[in-house]
Amino acid sequence: MTTCTVRDIFSKAAAAAPCLLFFDEFDSIAPKRGHDNTGVTDRVVNQFLTELDGVEVLTGVFVFAASSRPDLLDTALLRPGRLDRLLFCDFPSQYERLDILTVLSKKLPLVSDTDLDVIARMTEGFSGADLQALLSDAQLAAVHDFLSSQDNEQPGKLPVITDSLLRTIASKARPSVSENEKRRLYSIYSQFLDSKRSVAAQSRDAKGKRATLA
Repeated sequence: MTTCTVRDIFSKAAAAAPCLLFFDEFDSIAPKRGHDNTGVTDRVVNQFLTELDGVEVLTGVFVFAASSRPDLLDTALLRPGRLDRLLFCDFPSQYERLDILTVLSKKLPLVSDTDLDVIARMTEGFSGADLQALLSDAQLAAVHDFLSSQDNEQPGKLPVITDSLLRTIASKARPSVSENEKRRLYSIYSQFLDSKRSVAAQSRDAKGKRATLA
């Protein structure tokens, strides 16, 4: 990404307001300054700061950014008035997994007696993408079973995902993020929050001192 790209994105967003700007893997776009020998990344971060501070107010433009490594972000971006609200998106709970499975399976040929609640319980630690992959694997397996059976010779017959097939696929599936990796990510986020609270406290202390001196 370049400074020109950043300006163009915010310009288009302002013209399309009300709208939402979403930057994924934001740590790769706007990392801490001072580590890039070419200075390109630093200029991109500076441009983001310029746009967020806004010579022209971005009325109706809401800026969101996602990162699995918030500790790598340039801290200036997280100051009040910029990207100053944090929302931690954890791995989905059992009930959230059930909701995800229900939505993702709406257009799939599931047999009516398929119990998605059981699948939700079997998929502890799975992300939304993992659940999507599980359903795709089940759909592919259903097609293979259909082609190898006599049913494919019957007019109007189509492959379906049965409860037993889905359970078999779920029992073999594994989450893409290991428990060790999850613990590491939780630790990173915890340290990031601690450092952010420390910076906020120092800022409040500094304001208090200036007020006292005045």
